[in-house]
Amino acid sequence: MGMELQGLSLDEWHIRYRQQGEWSGNIQDYLFNQAQLNYGDKILEVGSGTGAILEILSEKGYQSLTGIDINFASLAYAKQSNVPHQLIHGDGYHLPFPAHTFKVSFCHYFLLWLDDPDHILMEMRRVTKPGGCVIALAEPDHQARIDYPAPLARLGELQTQSLQEQGVDIQIGRKLRSLFHAIGLIDIQSGILGAQWSAEHTGDPTEWSMLEADLESVIDKHSLVEFQQIDQKAWMEGKRVLFVPTFYAMGKVP
Repeated sequence: MGMELQGLSLDEWHIRYRQQGEWSGNIQDYLFNQAQLNYGDKILEVGSGTGAILEILSEKGYQSLTGIDINFASLAYAKQSNVPHQLIHGDGYHLPFPAHTFKVSFCHYFLLWLDDPDHILMEMRRVTKPGGCVIALAEPDHQARIDYPAPLARLGELQTQSLQEQGVDIQIGRKLRSLFHAIGLIDIQSGILGAQWSAEHTGDPTEWSMLEADLESVIDKHSLVEFQQIDQKAWMEGKRVLFVPTFYAMGKVP
């Protein structure tokens, strides 16, 4: 979240963000519990986008939520919800908060878009209370993407290439732990989100909306339709595997 929006409508982005928030739901619960976070504690999301994750946290009972994003259209969209949060138009490189304001500051599918994630994380550390936590809930490692059956490996390569051309750090996931060490956090926990494929799964329409947006400049429409047909057939036959390792990390402010 927080990157320049392209290709999809804000409604489509919000659906996608909600989906990503559901993927990371278990790790949200685990890390917020580890951070000893109470429902009334102040929480900051940097790169809050359309407010999807704040919406999910509000539904879980968290009450003191603040989101900041540089994209004004996303913030305007988020303000339409009934979530009781504070939304601020601002730059994560210069967070407009005093030091030691929040019990937890976090981001979600955000650092991959940044030229200087260290700087953002240092700002997140600055505004987090001593004993509080900085958390990256989900950062993908597209370099390690797995696609199966084999004909779909090329599709994964093309999307990864497109993301890299858009400015994405395709190895950000594997870098999280070292980034958290570099800014002086302690008691660091990190790992990879799990993945499951059910027998009923027949492919994801939002995934194809993202693919079309990512690949419109690198592949013709006919070829993309052919890949989609292969993908749907693989899902129907129970063969499809699509896995992008997605890392999390949490560190305590000393």
